[in-house]
Amino acid sequence: MNKINLYKPHQSKNRVLILTSLTILASSLVLPFQQAFAATLTTLVNFNGTNGSTPRAGVVKGAGTDNNLYGTTSAGGTSGNGTAFKLVPTAYNPPITLINFTGTSGTYKGTNPVARLFQAADGNFYGSTFTGGTSNLGTVFKLILANNNFTTLVNFTGTGGINPGANPAGRLIADKTDPKILWGTSSTGGVNNKGTVFKVPTSGGPLTTVVNFNGTNGATPLARLQLATDGNYYATTSTGGTGNKGVVFKVTQGGILTSYSFSSNGANGANPQSGLIESSGFLYGTAKLGGANNKGAIFKVPLGGGTPVLVASFNGTNGANPTAALIKASNGNFYGTASAGGANNKGVIYQLTGGTITGLISFNGTNNGATPESTLIQLSNGDFYGTASFGGTSDKGTVFKFVP
Repeated sequence: MNKINLYKPHQSKNRVLILTSLTILASSLVLPFQQAFAATLTTLVNFNGTNGSTPRAGVVKGAGTDNNLYGTTSAGGTSGNGTAFKLVPTAYNPPITLINFTGTSGTYKGTNPVARLFQAADGNFYGSTFTGGTSNLGTVFKLILANNNFTTLVNFTGTGGINPGANPAGRLIADKTDPKILWGTSSTGGVNNKGTVFKVPTSGGPLTTVVNFNGTNGATPLARLQLATDGNYYATTSTGGTGNKGVVFKVTQGGILTSYSFSSNGANGANPQSGLIESSGFLYGTAKLGGANNKGAIFKVPLGGGTPVLVASFNGTNGANPTAALIKASNGNFYGTASAGGANNKGVIYQLTGGTITGLISFNGTNNGATPESTLIQLSNGDFYGTASFGGTSDKGTVFKFVP
């Protein structure tokens, strides 16, 4: 059994509970895998600890003419607390370290960044760390690329205090009307210690709590919000709801929350950890468990909200335990990563066409990485880029290029 740990050994009981929800259980059964297409995967970066370790978030391209890729590693670096890095084309290697996080004190407060960076309209990058900061409950930070200036905007304070919330895991997004306001989720903390939706000015806290989850309406949100074309924000929580299998929720600009629970038997998916994407009047997402084989599922809900509907089930061969969001590619198909399954049970890159999931690449560990947990991005040339949390030459994760 192989456990993937976002936390250090001394973390609290609440964080241990979240660790359980994020644990990937490696099956002893190695499933057959057939590569259906001539897809290729190229390892660009092998993290080695010094330059970072265990990238759980995907990379993002710089805005406009900035063709660099930017990302974070959840561990490694000079203090072992994680890094923020830059990759310069065309080789995208070696990684250039921008930030070495320094934990609960120091210049670069924060530990374990697990959320993708977000570049706001002002050109600056914003992100969060899962732990670290003055209360060791996580942070929100700003990184100005021009001078590598780093500012801690929020030190989370748990169930009370000036910045309630703790352990943010999802990417920040911009407010629909004011680009100087960012929205995000925290996986714990808030008045019920079950997580929050919050917003914070780009100039810094204190934050504003929009939603306190209470279990019935959801708990433990690990995904980013999606601002849909109807003007509402949508996301998932990994637990809570009527069957404690998680929910899809909608929250209005004014903070009115509506939740839609996954079925108690997990038939339409269970324990989602990924963000949603909008396509043709629906919001699509992945669930880590549930579906026909309890190995995860792809689901959809209509724009405006509704009960999640099963689109396709993972079966192990085509992947298992997806924790990343889908991406709709320029060819009209959906692509994604599953953190387990495939020929070596180390994860796959898959394609969704209609209601069929097809595994395209099977990760194998040392050669091309293992346990991809993050969402892919597609550049204008059609190539995809992503990260694997483990594997590679040092078993500390990789950055890869995928060509379908």
